[in-house]
Amino acid sequence: MRPLNKHQDTPKRSMLQRLARIGVIVLITAAIGWSVARQWDEVVEIFQRLSWPPVVAAVLAVLVGMGANVLAWRAALADLGFRVDVATAGRITLIGNLAKYVPGSVWSYVLQMELGRRAGLPRSRALLTSMIATGLGMTAGLALALSVGLPAQGGSLDQFIKIVMLIVVPVALICAVPAVATRLINLALKALRRDPLEQSLTWRGVLRTVGWSAVAWLFFGLHLWLLVNALTPTGFDGLLRCVAAIALAMVISTFAVFAPSGLGVREGLLVAALTPFLAPFAGDVERAAGLALGLALASRVVFTVADLVAAGLAALSARRVLQVNAAVSPDVSYLP
Repeated sequence: MRPLNKHQDTPKRSMLQRLARIGVIVLITAAIGWSVARQWDEVVEIFQRLSWPPVVAAVLAVLVGMGANVLAWRAALADLGFRVDVATAGRITLIGNLAKYVPGSVWSYVLQMELGRRAGLPRSRALLTSMIATGLGMTAGLALALSVGLPAQGGSLDQFIKIVMLIVVPVALICAVPAVATRLINLALKALRRDPLEQSLTWRGVLRTVGWSAVAWLFFGLHLWLLVNALTPTGFDGLLRCVAAIALAMVISTFAVFAPSGLGVREGLLVAALTPFLAPFAGDVERAAGLALGLALASRVVFTVADLVAAGLAALSARRVLQVNAAVSPDVSYLP
């Protein structure tokens, strides 16, 4: 009788979890709406002051950053003993990346795993590649934020973040050492009753993945700086601050599995990181908070547009490949 009750409870539990996620999303949306309404004048002013050139430049910067992440994923895959061309890696990562807008932290991995299978990769290795690229990308972002950003603003938040990162970053760097990373991966595979890696990760593969991830973070920071600089010149210090702010916000919001693409969490972190820095330019803290909120929302729009453009280009590329393969052999199955 117990197994029967367990099976009967599963749909109910699944529905409750779905309702909980929907509730969290509604709360986040309401919180964003309240913040926007509270500082509506500043937000409207920002969107009115942003001209097309910096917005287009910001979208291009994000697209370049996404391209660097594609190369990071490809480098991680090569370190596992599999090679695909750049176009195929782009189709797997960029199309799969759209699943991040669905609540939950696994859907991008699931979609990339399926797209990888259609490209001829084992599901397990496609999944491992995405997890390795994500982990090393987070390490690169945190290390970059600690080394170039978070300048001394005198705020308690800055000091707290620095203390936390001085603890977290060394641990992340140790875990990125090939021998340690290989050991951790094999332990995870053993727990899942999967075969261990056929070969250990290498310094060359790890450094290439981290390097391309660092390039991505730099361009993501550049996109934010282009938006900020369009409203108030902040110079090179502003660029460093933007790189650190976007890296921290995106890395931390990744763990907000209840929010699609870190919705609300990323914006809140950007506001917290940018407000102390923008206060001298805005004149007071409240106005700086409104400025930071408007920039965070503009950044969200830019990333969404870039995601759609990148996935669209990848889909068009996949269709072209499908047509070519179909002309050669009607039985060829490739990316959708």
